[in-house]
Order: sequence, then structure tokens, then C-alpha cells
Amino acid sequence: MSPISILPHEEIVLRELSKIMGVNITTSPGYTVYDVISGVNIAFSYVLHLNEKSTCPFLVDNKCSIHYIYKPYICRSFPYIPRHVKYSIDDVNKYIIASTDYGLSLACHIIRRDKDILEKYGGKPSVLIHYLRDEYLASVEAENVRLLLLYLLSLLWREGVVEIKPSVQGVQVVNLYEFLRRYFPELPTKLNIDKVLIKVKKWSKNY
Repeated sequence: MSPISILPHEEIVLRELSKIMGVNITTSPGYTVYDVISGVNIAFSYVLHLNEKSTCPFLVDNKCSIHYIYKPYICRSFPYIPRHVKYSIDDVNKYIIASTDYGLSLACHIIRRDKDILEKYGGKPSVLIHYLRDEYLASVEAENVRLLLLYLLSLLWREGVVEIKPSVQGVQVVNLYEFLRRYFPELPTKLNIDKVLIKVKKWSKNY
């Protein structure tokens, strides 16, 4: 129903899958900041655009074609989805954090059915844990990953490796995950991306 917000490392995985499957995807950077030292904008998030049918490009016969390979966090957490992500940049202490406002999507027929009772309990985490346990946990994992990436960039900022400023128009945009990988080679393992890509490669041989 709308463009799909994905984390930086997920853009890498989905692009790899699209090449293997012959699926045309279009992504664009979401929130970006400018690094004075390298002269590039760094993308904290990406948007996967819907195709000409106004559906996810990986949707085939109304089914997710990558369900068992790699599903982005926003899909795993649906119908508990992020409504808004606010990035806070502390220039004095050289620290970047994010806070995300999650909500229940009425695009889900189950949520529409149970709307009254969910509103009564206010969508409290204690209720969500029982009602949408896996989806809620996926949202928690997504935010932990987001905060980890921002924490690592903050470390580089405090060490003088980068100098973060508001984004600048007309300069190259670099994926935050790829940017960090140069300085933190263990990052793919930390995020299980190495295992995901191995799984993708194995799967592609039978595709």
C-alpha cells in the first residue's frame, strides 16, 4: 500500500536477491547526513518502491517470494510497523540516536477485527507480546540494529574519523552499512548478514 522502509543492510540483501531472481527493484535513500571528511552523504535508511502494479516487487501471486530467504524487518513486524523515525544528532557530544514511533496497521484485517479491544488496552507492550509476539520481537530487533549502526557511526565521529553535518544536495550517497564495514569488518557477522548471503547463494543455485 506504500513504499517499504528498510534498513541499510537490508537494501544490500534485497538488491542481491533481485539480481538472482531477475526482479527489477528501485530503492532510494531515506534519511541522510553528510560526512565532511569523506565528502559523501550517508544513508541511515532506504525506501523500496512499489512496482508498476503498486505492489512489492517481490510479491508473486499475492505471496512473498522471499519469505523463507530474507524478509525485511518491517515485513516481519507487520502489522506492528514504524510510523515515524526521529533521528537526534548531538553535535556537542558527537552522538546519534533514533526513536521510533510504532503503531498497528489497519491494513491488516485482524487488526481491523480487533480494533476496539486493542484501543481499549492502548497497544501496551505487555499486550502486544501476547497478541503479536513474533511481530513485536521483530520490531525490537530492528530498533536494536538501527541503534547499533548509529552507535558505531557515533564512535567514528568521536574518534575524528568522520565529521557529521546535515545532508548536502548533489553529492554521492553511501549506504551506512557499507560505510561502517570498512572500519568494523566484523559487522556482517554481528548482523548475521554473512549467513544470510551464504543462504542466498545456496538458494540461488536451485532457483
